[in-house]
Amino acid sequence: MQSFNFTKLFIPKKIEIESLLDFKSGMHLKSKDMGSEFHVDIMIEKNIIGIDSEKAKERVPPTVVFLIVIMQGYPNVPPEILTKSNFCSPSLMDGRDLMKEICPVWKSKNGFKQILEGLLPFLSRVINAKGYKFYGTFHLGATYNLKNFDNMIVGKK
Repeated sequence: MQSFNFTKLFIPKKIEIESLLDFKSGMHLKSKDMGSEFHVDIMIEKNIIGIDSEKAKERVPPTVVFLIVIMQGYPNVPPEILTKSNFCSPSLMDGRDLMKEICPVWKSKNGFKQILEGLLPFLSRVINAKGYKFYGTFHLGATYNLKNFDNMIVGKK
Protein backbone atom coordinates (compact mmCIF):
# COMPACT_ATOMS: atom_id res chain seq x y z
CA MET A 1 0.00 0.00 0.00
CA GLN A 2 1.36 3.40 -1.00
CA SER A 3 1.39 6.08 1.67
CA PHE A 4 0.27 9.59 0.85
CA ASN A 5 2.18 12.59 2.19
CA PHE A 6 -0.34 15.37 2.77
CA THR A 7 2.31 17.67 4.20
CA LYS A 8 4.02 17.86 0.80
CA LEU A 9 0.66 18.34 -0.94
CA PHE A 10 -0.44 21.16 1.35
CA ILE A 11 2.74 23.22 1.55
CA PRO A 12 1.62 25.45 -1.37
CA LYS A 13 -1.93 25.52 0.00
CA LYS A 14 -0.72 26.47 3.48
CA ILE A 15 1.28 29.32 1.95
CA GLU A 16 -1.83 30.37 -0.05
CA ILE A 17 -3.97 30.30 3.11
CA GLU A 18 -1.42 32.11 5.28
CA SER A 19 -1.12 34.83 2.62
CA LEU A 20 -4.81 35.57 3.26
CA LEU A 21 -4.43 36.03 7.03
CA ASP A 22 -4.96 39.76 6.66
CA PHE A 23 -7.80 39.30 4.14
CA LYS A 24 -10.30 41.34 6.14
CA SER A 25 -10.24 42.98 9.53
CA GLY A 26 -12.36 40.91 11.92
CA MET A 27 -11.69 37.63 10.11
CA HIS A 28 -8.97 35.32 11.47
CA LEU A 29 -7.55 32.03 10.16
CA LYS A 30 -5.91 29.10 11.94
CA SER A 31 -4.68 26.04 10.02
CA LYS A 32 -3.74 22.52 11.08
CA ASP A 33 -2.43 19.50 9.17
CA MET A 34 -4.56 16.52 10.23
CA GLY A 35 -2.60 13.93 8.24
CA SER A 36 -5.20 12.84 5.71
CA GLU A 37 -6.85 16.29 5.59
CA PHE A 38 -5.90 19.90 6.14
CA HIS A 39 -8.20 21.90 8.45
CA VAL A 40 -8.59 25.65 8.49
CA ASP A 41 -10.68 27.40 11.14
CA ILE A 42 -12.05 30.76 10.07
CA MET A 43 -13.16 32.97 12.95
CA ILE A 44 -15.44 35.85 11.99
CA GLU A 45 -16.19 38.58 14.50
CA LYS A 46 -19.87 39.40 14.92
CA ASN A 47 -19.35 43.13 14.33
CA ILE A 48 -18.37 42.67 10.65
CA ILE A 49 -21.46 40.59 9.76
CA GLY A 50 -24.32 42.60 8.24
CA ILE A 51 -27.10 41.89 10.77
CA ASP A 52 -30.41 43.72 10.26
CA SER A 53 -32.24 43.35 13.57
CA GLU A 54 -31.44 43.47 17.27
CA LYS A 55 -33.21 40.13 17.75
CA ALA A 56 -30.91 38.52 15.18
CA LYS A 57 -27.86 40.13 16.86
CA GLU A 58 -28.81 38.42 20.14
CA ARG A 59 -28.72 34.98 18.46
CA VAL A 60 -25.23 35.38 17.03
CA PRO A 61 -22.21 34.59 19.23
CA PRO A 62 -19.34 37.13 19.44
CA THR A 63 -17.31 35.01 17.01
CA VAL A 64 -18.69 32.66 14.33
CA VAL A 65 -16.34 29.80 13.45
CA PHE A 66 -16.27 27.80 10.22
CA LEU A 67 -14.14 24.72 9.55
CA ILE A 68 -12.77 24.29 6.04
CA VAL A 69 -11.71 20.69 5.32
CA ILE A 70 -9.25 20.46 2.44
CA MET A 71 -8.81 16.98 1.03
CA GLN A 72 -6.64 15.24 -1.52
CA GLY A 73 -7.24 16.74 -4.97
CA TYR A 74 -7.54 20.37 -3.82
CA PRO A 75 -7.90 22.78 -5.63
CA ASN A 76 -9.55 20.61 -8.30
CA VAL A 77 -11.71 19.03 -5.58
CA PRO A 78 -13.50 21.74 -3.60
CA PRO A 79 -13.14 21.68 0.18
CA GLU A 80 -15.98 21.03 2.60
CA ILE A 81 -17.21 23.91 4.75
CA LEU A 82 -18.78 23.18 8.14
CA THR A 83 -19.83 25.54 10.89
CA LYS A 84 -18.66 25.14 14.46
CA SER A 85 -20.96 27.90 15.74
CA ASN A 86 -24.65 28.16 16.41
CA PHE A 87 -25.87 31.38 14.76
CA CYS A 88 -29.32 30.52 13.36
CA SER A 89 -32.34 28.37 14.08
CA PRO A 90 -32.51 25.58 13.17
CA SER A 91 -28.77 25.22 13.62
CA LEU A 92 -26.40 24.41 10.77
CA MET A 93 -23.87 23.03 13.27
CA ASP A 94 -24.72 19.41 12.47
CA GLY A 95 -22.02 18.36 10.02
CA ARG A 96 -23.66 19.50 6.79
CA ASP A 97 -21.38 20.80 4.04
CA LEU A 98 -22.11 24.45 3.24
CA MET A 99 -19.71 24.73 0.29
CA LYS A 100 -22.39 25.08 -2.43
CA GLU A 101 -24.17 27.76 -0.39
CA ILE A 102 -21.01 29.81 0.08
CA CYS A 103 -19.40 29.18 -3.34
CA PRO A 104 -22.13 28.01 -5.74
CA VAL A 105 -19.57 27.64 -8.54
CA TRP A 106 -16.14 26.45 -7.42
CA LYS A 107 -13.29 27.81 -9.53
CA SER A 108 -10.04 26.10 -8.60
CA LYS A 109 -7.96 29.01 -9.93
CA ASN A 110 -9.56 31.35 -7.37
CA GLY A 111 -8.85 28.91 -4.55
CA PHE A 112 -9.37 29.76 -0.93
CA LYS A 113 -9.99 33.46 -1.50
CA GLN A 114 -13.42 32.82 -3.04
CA ILE A 115 -14.45 31.01 0.17
CA LEU A 116 -13.45 34.01 2.25
CA GLU A 117 -15.33 36.33 -0.11
CA GLY A 118 -18.48 34.18 0.11
CA LEU A 119 -18.63 33.73 3.89
CA LEU A 120 -19.89 37.17 4.94
CA PRO A 121 -22.70 37.38 2.35
CA PHE A 122 -23.75 33.82 3.30
CA LEU A 123 -23.79 34.63 7.03
CA SER A 124 -25.74 37.81 6.47
CA ARG A 125 -28.27 36.01 4.23
CA VAL A 126 -28.83 33.19 6.74
CA ILE A 127 -28.96 35.35 9.87
CA ASN A 128 -31.36 37.88 8.29
CA ALA A 129 -33.58 35.29 6.56
CA LYS A 130 -37.29 35.43 7.16
CA GLY A 131 -38.78 31.95 7.43
CA TYR A 132 -37.02 28.63 6.99
CA LYS A 133 -34.76 27.56 4.16
CA PHE A 134 -32.69 24.39 4.01
CA TYR A 135 -28.97 25.06 3.61
CA GLY A 136 -26.13 22.67 2.85
CA THR A 137 -25.62 19.07 1.87
CA PHE A 138 -25.26 15.91 3.91
CA HIS A 139 -22.82 13.44 2.36
CA LEU A 140 -23.81 9.79 2.22
CA GLY A 141 -21.46 7.74 4.35
CA ALA A 142 -20.02 10.72 6.22
CA THR A 143 -19.62 10.62 9.99
CA TYR A 144 -21.53 13.28 11.90
CA ASN A 145 -20.66 14.41 15.39
CA LEU A 146 -23.86 14.26 17.43
CA LYS A 147 -22.42 15.80 20.62
CA ASN A 148 -23.38 19.25 19.34
CA PHE A 149 -27.11 18.45 19.19
CA ASP A 150 -27.49 19.39 22.88
CA ASN A 151 -26.42 22.95 22.02
CA MET A 152 -28.65 23.50 19.00
CA ILE A 153 -31.15 25.83 20.64
CA VAL A 154 -30.25 29.37 19.58
CA GLY A 155 -30.88 32.32 21.86
CA LYS A 156 -31.61 32.63 25.55
CA LYS A 157 -32.88 29.69 27.58
